Amino acid sequence: MKRSPKIRILEIAKNRFYRQGYHHTGINQIIRESATAKASFYDHFPSKQTLGVQVIRAYGVDVLVWFRKILRNSSTPNDFISEMSKAMLDQVRTNDSYYQGCPIAIFSSQFPVGEKPFSDEFKRIVIRWESILTSAIQKWKSKGLLQKNTKELELARDLINLYEGSLMNWRISMNEDYILRAMLQIKERFKTEIKK
Repeated sequence: MKRSPKIRILEIAKNRFYRQGYHHTGINQIIRESATAKASFYDHFPSKQTLGVQVIRAYGVDVLVWFRKILRNSSTPNDFISEMSKAMLDQVRTNDSYYQGCPIAIFSSQFPVGEKPFSDEFKRIVIRWESILTSAIQKWKSKGLLQKNTKELELARDLINLYEGSLMNWRISMNEDYILRAMLQIKERFKTEIKK
């Protein structure tokens, strides 16, 4: 069964904005590749900017699903370290991975800092990441797996920094050592928090 024009447009735009960039992807290219009529495109997305916001939201959902899968398989901080390490290595080692690097970071770097409405969407996504990581950290804390004085939001932000920073540096340099170092740093960061 053929997917709806809106879904086809969104899927093509997600791929094209990720692979060739927002500014290097034209509406006509998306219309052609999605086999959609121009009028249908504009019915769903009045502008390229509107489409861009929807793509950001779709990337946000994709990354949240990815994070939740890791957290579902992580009943302890050590499980999380293992699952996160595997997931990061999968992103950079397999061509099968839809994303080789975080789509949010890659997309956000294409715009000036604070450019509306994109910056608002990026901020919402990061707040969601902080929220789900903070919840997992609180759960580990309540089980007695982390120190009582663990600052959940600080730890969540450190984990996000290690993930995002290592993937961006890997994309820039194609040097897997950035990923391997981040994995070690995630372990070290948890070492100070894990209850002995």
